[in-house]
Amino acid sequence: MSEPATIERQVPIEDPNFYLDDPWPTFEWMQREAPFYMYEPLRTYVITRHRDIMAIAPRADVFSNARGIFLNEIKYREQAGDANFSEGFWPEGGEQIGNTDPPRHQELRRVSQGAFTVPAIQAVQEKVAAHVDRMMDEMGDKGEVDYWDFAAGLPIEAACHLIGLPATDRARVQHWSDELEKLGADIPFQELMAAVAGFDTLKDYITENVERCKAERAEGNVHGLSLIDVLLDAELDGIKGVKLPNVITFAMTAMAAGADTTRALLLGLPYYLAKNPDQWQRLKQDRSLVKTAIEETLRLVSPARAFLRYVHQDVEINGQQMKEGEHVYLMYWAANRDPEVFADPHKFDAGRANASRHLAFGAGPHVCLGSRLARMEGIITLNAMLDKFERIELTAEPKPVVHIIRNSWENMPLRFVR
Repeated sequence: MSEPATIERQVPIEDPNFYLDDPWPTFEWMQREAPFYMYEPLRTYVITRHRDIMAIAPRADVFSNARGIFLNEIKYREQAGDANFSEGFWPEGGEQIGNTDPPRHQELRRVSQGAFTVPAIQAVQEKVAAHVDRMMDEMGDKGEVDYWDFAAGLPIEAACHLIGLPATDRARVQHWSDELEKLGADIPFQELMAAVAGFDTLKDYITENVERCKAERAEGNVHGLSLIDVLLDAELDGIKGVKLPNVITFAMTAMAAGADTTRALLLGLPYYLAKNPDQWQRLKQDRSLVKTAIEETLRLVSPARAFLRYVHQDVEINGQQMKEGEHVYLMYWAANRDPEVFADPHKFDAGRANASRHLAFGAGPHVCLGSRLARMEGIITLNAMLDKFERIELTAEPKPVVHIIRNSWENMPLRFVR
């Protein structure tokens, strides 16, 4: 057992610019010399090795989500009155699945997972494929485009169908999804609270659609496997039909978690393939590698760099003693390039045999519920690119998102060549 060593080297995990200014030498040093790096300002261990995260993530009994998953939850806990500041984003009485521990987490996951089964995803797949086909033709006709518009729009389109919201409201849903990203942003507490106040309109919008769905069902209209339908049919706490605050919270969570994560994946596909034309040709010649290429893109992008856990009781992990009341910050982005697991970790390899060992969707009981949907969107998009274009080129270096957690781009200027 060991106590956290005093490390003179400072790792500014709260500075979004740290992640843009080549953090890899620092991460490599941490993996080698300080795998349980103590970030003193927030009394938080920063975990960068794959094996350590895999030892922590399944232990939801010890490493709790209930006190929040963002650094802001520690930073602003006193100002929030020793509560989770993020609770203000959700309706009163709503339970955010990412902020619950077992056994409640499993109960909430059970009632929602019907919207993420293979049949449910297949119901969305046809609509997604039609949208992708149409948009790829339009981008091909233009030649030079900002592909970001497509990458941002497709996940919202898919999320609307999955949740049971009108796809015609994409612009409104996009705005709310972007606002939810402020939960983990490097912004003042007052700005976070201002964002909270703006979410009443989203809650009202989802409520209207739940009531519309109920009315249509009452009239005998057959509904599918949308999240709203699944929750209205599910039993929770001995009552059929999940209560409205939880339906709203589930819908908001699906909207936020799916949009930015999948957007980053979709942006990463042409980014890495344009920079690695040999891998593009490899995929053109062997479509059996498409699924692996999706996993490899997820590994390198890691759309959510890290999430927080609260140490619920004293514990030892891989020789490191941790005490109740401390926190761990699971740096998935670093673990996804851990050289102990991934050979030549910064290389894009469309045929990487163990690419699926990445942690882009987390691990353990909190692994992303929407991962199947994101992968489906990626596979359809990559296949459409390969079908329609001879090559893709970056026309300029894209601008990265400046954010603590989000790893993505603000634009993606491309040329599609038929």
